[in-house]
Amino acid sequence: MAREGRWNFYALRVDDQPASIYLDLNLADEVATDEYPVMAWLRVEMREPRDDGLSSQQEFDALMALEDRVIPLLVPDGDGVYAGRNTSSGCRDFYFYLPQGDAWDAQVERAMRAAPEYRYQSGYRPDPAWSTYHRFLYPGPRARESMENRDVCAALEEQGDALRQPREIDHWAAFPSATARDEFLQKAAAMGFENRTPDRYDDGEREWGAQVFRHDVPAYGTIDDICLPLYDLAGECGGHYDGWECEVLAGAS
Repeated sequence: MAREGRWNFYALRVDDQPASIYLDLNLADEVATDEYPVMAWLRVEMREPRDDGLSSQQEFDALMALEDRVIPLLVPDGDGVYAGRNTSSGCRDFYFYLPQGDAWDAQVERAMRAAPEYRYQSGYRPDPAWSTYHRFLYPGPRARESMENRDVCAALEEQGDALRQPREIDHWAAFPSATARDEFLQKAAAMGFENRTPDRYDDGEREWGAQVFRHDVPAYGTIDDICLPLYDLAGECGGHYDGWECEVLAGAS
């Protein structure tokens, strides 16, 4: 049975250009990586990119159709794994891991006959450590926080929340000392967050916890602007941000 994977995306900059990476976050944990020591790639030139080099809404359906047709031809079951893609600078780059790469370019040529309207390039190289996956495709901690923010918004939506109404959003962080925690609370207050921190909590690491809240709208387009400043602030104060939650306002518009 084919793997479904745990796919997600995040925005970043690649070579100082706007980029978007879409990847299977669980791939290296669920696949025997030593069986696929070759990294192979396919670069497709988009036909209608946006001015900033990202994909356009006009080309969305065509690019998805290309992916649906071509990927199964490139990595049929057991012959390799699809790791993810990067969209930037007018191109969409697809990355794969294979047992060997000798036949890759010929295989790409055959597969791309399913999308003759697109220009492309391909190649492969040894990568037994999966460095492309771990060092390029895989998100850093801040990007993972952004992914988790979207996941919480999606969970609220699934419960009928339209994500349009402001409500109290609680945020948690943890620190190695009361001094570090109090510094965080003071600076968070300057950002408009109110404090409802318990005296202390012990999560097994003997850390000092902080709980703050503010009235905000937990919407996809704004949640990072709410949470990431707290994420950064917690790090600056020597601690770590532990996430957020809020009341579900089902049926609210």
